[in-house]
Amino acid sequence: MVYYNKMISLVLLITPIFLVILLGSLLRQYMIKEDEVWENLNKLAYWVLFPCLLFNKTSVIDLSSFAFPPLAITLIGGFSAAVFFSYWLSRLSGLSNASATSVIQGGGRHNAFVALAIVTQLYGDEGAMIAAIIIAVLVTFTNLVVNIMMTAMMSKNGNSVIGVLADLKRNPFIIAIMLGALFNNLGLGELPILHQFTLSVGETTLTIALLCVGAGLKVKDLSGKMKPCVIACSAKFIVFPLSVYVLSLYFALPKTLTVAAMIFAISPTGAASYPLSKQMGGDAPLMATLISLQTLMAVAIMPLAIYVLM
Repeated sequence: MVYYNKMISLVLLITPIFLVILLGSLLRQYMIKEDEVWENLNKLAYWVLFPCLLFNKTSVIDLSSFAFPPLAITLIGGFSAAVFFSYWLSRLSGLSNASATSVIQGGGRHNAFVALAIVTQLYGDEGAMIAAIIIAVLVTFTNLVVNIMMTAMMSKNGNSVIGVLADLKRNPFIIAIMLGALFNNLGLGELPILHQFTLSVGETTLTIALLCVGAGLKVKDLSGKMKPCVIACSAKFIVFPLSVYVLSLYFALPKTLTVAAMIFAISPTGAASYPLSKQMGGDAPLMATLISLQTLMAVAIMPLAIYVLM
């Protein structure tokens, strides 16, 4: 009976998130069919809404109340293990560099929108604070590693490490986090107008972002893509979360931090992987398939994993 009640409560908590994703898919198919509309919504969430939310949370969070260094090492360790696994399995499987870069992104990147929505649903404002810290760590490290690896593997496109670093400086997530950290260190606290504004704007982020996730779902014919899909999904749903869990046990992280870190570890790869793959000469069709496939798999995997952890 306890098992039944716990599972039902968890399903009731998380299902609305995936229903919003489903709604986005239905809207894309039957009502708002124009690609330009969804592209603009994605830009809005990426450049304005989400940065406002990140700034709002990181500017007032009390970092002293979290085991920040162990948490950061746990997240970076899990990500690194997934990327290492993806890279070497791609090499051993004889995949092209273009396909290998998509597998690496599929194995190591995360969908911050989905993970943030679930952590916030589970832990409320505290969850949003913890998620902001995790995003600060993972967004910075993930973008740095993935961009440099793709530059090295697809060097014929003429991209340079200097160019990658320049792109990182323009990343709205990183800028918002840095500004939030600056406000935090200065001890400015909540400034009435600024924080009410960023909170109001930021609160619209998750619904719009999740609708866009659903609108982007396009699982095409998997024939010829099984090998890279298996490698990427194994890295994402086995290697990444298992490494995070082992490290969280080693550092004896509090349960709340462990669960939050695991949610980010098993969240599907982010939609930003596709334009990056397209821009840098990767296998964009494979990347689109991985994003959609992992999002659909996460519908079943994430509730089950959270149930086991809690």
